[in-house]
Amino acid sequence: MGGLVPKLLLDPVESIGGASATVKTMQRAEVFADRVGSLGTAYDDFERQRLFTAACAVLKVTPAQEEEVYPDFFFKDAMKRWRMWFEMSKNSREFLRRQPKIHNGFASAVVDEAARDAISDKFHVEERDQELIIHYRSPNRHCGLYHALARSILRQYHEEAALEEPCCQKNGHRECEIHVRWT
Repeated sequence: MGGLVPKLLLDPVESIGGASATVKTMQRAEVFADRVGSLGTAYDDFERQRLFTAACAVLKVTPAQEEEVYPDFFFKDAMKRWRMWFEMSKNSREFLRRQPKIHNGFASAVVDEAARDAISDKFHVEERDQELIIHYRSPNRHCGLYHALARSILRQYHEEAALEEPCCQKNGHRECEIHVRWT
């Protein structure tokens, strides 16, 4: 996981709970400020899990609630940093089809090959007529976060689609399989 993800995870913590909540979250997760925010910094997934768990505890929210809050902060940041991502996609399907490439592009900044591969092995997409099937595999098991991000993308483009997840790592499957079907 690249260092930008923890920074974006801490944005809602600071917005909701203030700077002291951010410090408390980082202390609780044993993550240090000098490692947060750099694209070339690789975190292992277990550090990300500790940070996520600490953020939920400090904010007194469930993981599902935290996963629903995160997309708003992600979009605010992404629209400043990478507005082109949205401009080069004419609709939500194009954006979601491109999302694994965007995600994997962050891995290119990571020097350690094993860490880079761990980032880029998390997502791939399969296309069908009216749907995309997102294959997601991560020890973080944040398929709920992907659902929230996908719904945000759909809202961004003023579109509707059904999201289904017939396979989920939380239910013992090897990977999460998220179907996004446009009607």
